[in-house]
Amino acid sequence: MSILGHNDAASACNDPLRQTMSVDARPAETIWTTSPGVRLPRVCILLANSGGGHRSVALSLAEALEGRAHVTLLNLLDEYAPFPWNRLSVLYGPWTDHAPVLWRLAYRFGASRRRVALSERAVEPWVRARVMVPLVENAGDMVISVHPIQTGVPLRILRHAGSRATFVTMVTDPIEPPLSWFCPDVDLCLVATEQARRTAERAGVPASKLHVVGMPVRQSFAAASATPKPDARRRLGLAPDMPLILLAGGGAGIGRLLELTRVLVTELRAAHVEAQLAVLTGHNALLQSRIRAEDWSLPVYALGFVDDPAAWFAAADLLLTKAGPSTIYEAGCAGLPMILTGFIPGQETANVTWVEEAGAGIYAPEPAQAARIAAQWLSGGAAARTIVAAHARTLSRPDSAAVIADLLLSFLNDRRTA
Repeated sequence: MSILGHNDAASACNDPLRQTMSVDARPAETIWTTSPGVRLPRVCILLANSGGGHRSVALSLAEALEGRAHVTLLNLLDEYAPFPWNRLSVLYGPWTDHAPVLWRLAYRFGASRRRVALSERAVEPWVRARVMVPLVENAGDMVISVHPIQTGVPLRILRHAGSRATFVTMVTDPIEPPLSWFCPDVDLCLVATEQARRTAERAGVPASKLHVVGMPVRQSFAAASATPKPDARRRLGLAPDMPLILLAGGGAGIGRLLELTRVLVTELRAAHVEAQLAVLTGHNALLQSRIRAEDWSLPVYALGFVDDPAAWFAAADLLLTKAGPSTIYEAGCAGLPMILTGFIPGQETANVTWVEEAGAGIYAPEPAQAARIAAQWLSGGAAARTIVAAHARTLSRPDSAAVIADLLLSFLNDRRTA
């Protein structure tokens, strides 16, 4: 796997269509390359840095296509779009964490497909000149969007440029996806659940283009449930025989993680439960430094953004997290009981009910409540957690990424031979 930056736009200089834009010579992120002498399909995945779930899904698809396609990850929103659109990912964490009411209002604005379409048409002229070159150069045979803002606008830009690349949307919100995900003109729209499929149909996506495929998750999470907990902890340099509680706030490190860690340590000590805590603070460097600066009476590890979260899921006995969809699916694959401590208003609201009705976890929005439940689950032995873990596994389809890869390549082949 090679990690690069943006796509070099030098080759665009002789193309009149592309002379409307000047970009830095920074290549896109190439993940899987072709085998020598083999013509594999070129697949471009559009993602963004707003949270870690979009990147997780993109990587899972790239992994499933390994050896079968040439895959490029392209971040149009953060890397190429003009101001203020290129700041949306940076603002995502603070906005959802500190101004959830405003986020809810934005979500409600997007509850009309007509308003979404009008907004996209208004934005397109602003961004077209900046994103056309990297998009057209990397589109190849297929473009897969795993981010709701990068659907209708990139599709129209591609068609305006004359590209006939197959355009696919992989919707990463399973229960109440924002309508910005759904553009009726895409070639395929992949959703995780029947609830999302019904939303897509109401948004005007033809039933013939819709496929319910589950959520793609990297195979390392599925393998996590097969690893004995002591062995997994030993590999990470942790005390192998001490239970591990994992706290996660998504890629943006949102939620009251510092307060939750404090209350959790206090509750565990009061209940005489020996445990160790690992806090995944994502890209929130300030939060990570604040956790590391405290003097804890139990082992507490502030990890920031980790390259192999599945290793920590394998080592953990319990997960405290907001109701982010990718995290829920990954925990399900790993068979990890969940205490949901919050959700982003709008697209994550229904995820709470989904997890609770499945018996895969409990919603506890107050830190003291979450801490009490965690202490009870750990002090009560493994039996109760085992039941919840079994229910958690029912939320995920570990083979989803492979199923999706087969579907995409079969669709491409059918279009070529038609």
